Amino acid sequence: MENTAKRKKTLKIIGNIVFWLVLIIVVIYSTVALFSKKDNNMTSVFGISALTVQSDSMLPAFDEGDLIFVKTKFEVADLVEKFENGEKVVITFRVMKTTETGTIVYYNTHTVKNISEVGGIYWFYTQGDNAPADSSPVLGSEIVGVWTGKSWTGWGYFLDNTIGFLKSSTGFLLFIVLPCLAFLIYEIVRFTKIYSQYQLQKHQGDRIKLQEEAVAIAKMQLEKEMAEKAKQENKEKGKN
Repeated sequence: MENTAKRKKTLKIIGNIVFWLVLIIVVIYSTVALFSKKDNNMTSVFGISALTVQSDSMLPAFDEGDLIFVKTKFEVADLVEKFENGEKVVITFRVMKTTETGTIVYYNTHTVKNISEVGGIYWFYTQGDNAPADSSPVLGSEIVGVWTGKSWTGWGYFLDNTIGFLKSSTGFLLFIVLPCLAFLIYEIVRFTKIYSQYQLQKHQGDRIKLQEEAVAIAKMQLEKEMAEKAKQENKEKGKN
């Protein structure tokens, strides 16, 4: 009896753990699917933008496969002021490259080497710390973000693959459909078990009730017979 109680308690704990694991998985998937945006090699989650470095052009600052963080809210005038004050300014901008298979669009992050102003419009001349100067200047209004100076070594491709997988049909199947199906099966089994216990208790209760009713009827019958017997005895005494 004691072993049965322990087993039930263990199964209940396991069931609760499975429930919370399924819930956590669904929440994580929903968060990534709803609040993340993937644009080429740039990923944004809750407004925080990060890029996967595609080459080693910025060594030693960061290397290919690293994950770098960029600030997307900035003022071009502030970038110009920082550059004129001798601060290192690293900007992210969109690059369009024509190949035999079509046009490739990606984001590049390079150091600003010079800034020119033409008719009130700023042009930024960039170069990788480990590469030749870029062929075309970047218009101030085309700057996507500014590197914050933070990077995670080797995390870029991992993040890209993870988010890409979570947003795929396979990821949806593994992290939404199967966990929900498993949870549904668990709840059905749990409901069936509870219902069976309820039916058993109800059956036992009905049987006890029938027994009590039978005892009550037998008692009433016995009392009735005893009353009739006593009445008969009184009549016989009266005759004598």
